[in-house]
Amino acid sequence: MPRLGHKKSRTGCRQCKARHVKCDELKPCSNCARHGVLCSLLDPNAPPPVPTVASSSSSSTTAPKKTAKPKTEFQEGSVLSAIPSKHVDQSTATDPSEGDSPRSGSDNFPFITNFVKRREISEVDLWLYDLEAMHHWMTDGVETLSLPPHSTHIWRTVVSKEGLKHTFLLHEILALSSFQLAHNKPDRRADYYAAGTHHQDHALRGMRKLLQNITDENAPSAFAASTLIPISVFASRGLDAVDPDAVPHNALDDLADIFNLIQGIGRVIAAAQMGIMMSGPFQHLFKDPVHETAPQPLFQKMLERIPMLTALFDDDESLDEDSRRDLLGFVTGMRENLLRCSRPCMENRDMRFLFYWPFHLSPNFMFGLRQRSPGALVIIMHWTIIVAAAARTYWFLRGWADRIVQAVTDELTEDPWREAIEWPLQQMDALRVMAPSAVPEVENLEI
Repeated sequence: MPRLGHKKSRTGCRQCKARHVKCDELKPCSNCARHGVLCSLLDPNAPPPVPTVASSSSSSTTAPKKTAKPKTEFQEGSVLSAIPSKHVDQSTATDPSEGDSPRSGSDNFPFITNFVKRREISEVDLWLYDLEAMHHWMTDGVETLSLPPHSTHIWRTVVSKEGLKHTFLLHEILALSSFQLAHNKPDRRADYYAAGTHHQDHALRGMRKLLQNITDENAPSAFAASTLIPISVFASRGLDAVDPDAVPHNALDDLADIFNLIQGIGRVIAAAQMGIMMSGPFQHLFKDPVHETAPQPLFQKMLERIPMLTALFDDDESLDEDSRRDLLGFVTGMRENLLRCSRPCMENRDMRFLFYWPFHLSPNFMFGLRQRSPGALVIIMHWTIIVAAAARTYWFLRGWADRIVQAVTDELTEDPWREAIEWPLQQMDALRVMAPSAVPEVENLEI
């Protein structure tokens, strides 16, 4: 009669064999993950645990080691497979299917890689943070995006369900929600920030892999993630700025990185956007309301300012013709964006302006921004007016206007450039004395 009981594991890890316990052969196995030790299934050189009692005999012959594929593995892309053990940073592990990873030397998506941090977090704690972050997203997080009711419903329910099919999107939801908890609860900011960066890393890695093969089936999730990722990056870099232990970042370099991210993801997603707009779960997000919405008075003020910017670059004899033509083109692009976002029936005017304009910037502007070209900095200061206005509503933009102003004023110390940024400074000073929208007050974070 066959013996009842579990089937003996013959390809388990050395750590489980030394403890004389059954190994489930996961990578890492559950026993090693629970005890916080390095599993030999991940690292063949990992030492077995030191035995607490002497072995009975060492004269037996050691059987040759066998290697076999583990019998049980988490499904690829599942949330469980993304959770790291306490001492193994799986976010740095090379996925054989991820041929364009930054470690492979052929990264096709550097605009994503710039934001991968690879912070570790305890496996036990992660579950608790995930539950809190998802609860926050469903109850409060979506509401803070200040969306109309039909859009709020889509982001709360439809997008969350899509995240269960494509876990990179679920990771992005958890990342953004964790960053907002870090923003709202400064006494636990470090813990929530670590959870947020963990999920952001997995979201970005998953997005990098997906961008190589956009299909009708995954395009909606890719679109949703591409909308949330720039928001979470604004949030994480903003939290970095108030963390005394973080490596200092210049706001202008951060902006250039985020603009590259918006452009890089946007250009890939744009190819599939028409299908998303015409059908699928998110088609209603692209429909403007039939009724007029509240205008943004600052748009009209900025439109009236456009002739001054044009004259500034036309009259500057220090500019060569190519630079002058580029700067005038950037001003024209801003004017067109202001007019587009001033249409009577439009939701989220501020956010559309802030994200539409960077999408159409040329490499020359990006280069000028990183090189601190005075003309590029003057234009950025005008864009920052809307950042300051939007920060009164959108928590993830808080602190950004002050950082940009500080970086630009440190660079532009002489006329005519210093004089050219006085008007934007006046507009932002006026916004500071106005009562902010209903957003939580958080220490160390200014408008």
